[in-house]
Amino acid sequence: MKKFAFPLESLRMLRKQKEGDAQQRYAKALEACQKAELQLQKAINELETGRSLLAHELATGIDAGRLAGLRNWCLALEISWRERQAALTEARRVSGLMAKEMAAATREREGLDRYHDKAQQVHDQDAKREEQNMFDEISVQASGMAGLSTLLQNKTV
Repeated sequence: MKKFAFPLESLRMLRKQKEGDAQQRYAKALEACQKAELQLQKAINELETGRSLLAHELATGIDAGRLAGLRNWCLALEISWRERQAALTEARRVSGLMAKEMAAATREREGLDRYHDKAQQVHDQDAKREEQNMFDEISVQASGMAGLSTLLQNKTV
């Protein structure tokens, strides 16, 4: 019997490649989330520092110009914090999309792999059946020859 050849092997390879690409995109999305979390934590620390400095300066007495500068600085830090919070939210959203894409690619590949395995199993069963038929035929021929030789021996006696 012929060697097993899966007719959809090229599609199977494409699905594996698609899954690998999706896994890489998901890994990059997770990395972007981690970076965004670090940036947000940095913004939180800077904002806390700014607010502490403003509170300290207010407690010790401060002139109006310095107060306005510190308030503006704190507002800028708050804007930075909000931007980084939005960046983290977006990174998490993209990460979720990449996870769904990766899961879909995995399901597609696994479905094709199951089909491949079933086709391989059918091929193997057919090969075993063909081999068994060949052995049966050889056995029948051999038993026919044994009967013929017995018949010939009986005639000569």
